[in-house]
Amino acid sequence: MIIWTLYERRSLFQTFINLHKIQKDDKLILKPWTPKWKEEFEKEKSRLNEIILSKWKHIFHKELSPDGIVHIGSTSIEKIALAKPMHDVAIAITTKYLPENFREDLEKAGYKYVGAAPHSISCQDHWFFNIIPKNQIDSNGYGFDLHVVLPPSHQWLRDTIHFSQYLTENQIDRDRYASLKSEIAKTETSTLSYARKKQKLIHILFENSRQWTKTK
Repeated sequence: MIIWTLYERRSLFQTFINLHKIQKDDKLILKPWTPKWKEEFEKEKSRLNEIILSKWKHIFHKELSPDGIVHIGSTSIEKIALAKPMHDVAIAITTKYLPENFREDLEKAGYKYVGAAPHSISCQDHWFFNIIPKNQIDSNGYGFDLHVVLPPSHQWLRDTIHFSQYLTENQIDRDRYASLKSEIAKTETSTLSYARKKQKLIHILFENSRQWTKTK
């Protein structure tokens, strides 16, 4: 059982406020997977690395982020029938706290600091940034959600990477996930409601992924 301090509760509450500001007018859009998404990720990885890699590589986790951001979330699941075309990416760092200068460099790269991620264990180990490039707003606001993950949440990222790998290889569960997305989209237009209604199946698929990973 997690016991939140007053500071942690306030921090998490502020994140939800910030996310609401970002997503309140965000209409749900789902599209089939395309190789273009891999290209968009690689392009953003190269762009961001030009800004942070040489200065910060010494704090990158050698297994989870050996050379910069990693691609997670539905757009990383190859051949998935439907996904929200907003890329989730992550970077794992080994420091106890989020370095202020690191945050500033991400902001210089165009990423907006949102706050402690809802996935955070302690509100100090998983930080959320968001970027929607101005030249992409007219294309339904495609952009990047960046998770900066510190040691207590490294297992979350490891599980999330395995989740994407599992669904890429397992068509039955991949189609099951896409089918739920399609059903939700018939009645929901809000991305927040859409995310909430996926959680039950996501937990099941995460467990399937964990069992699959044990056999690798």
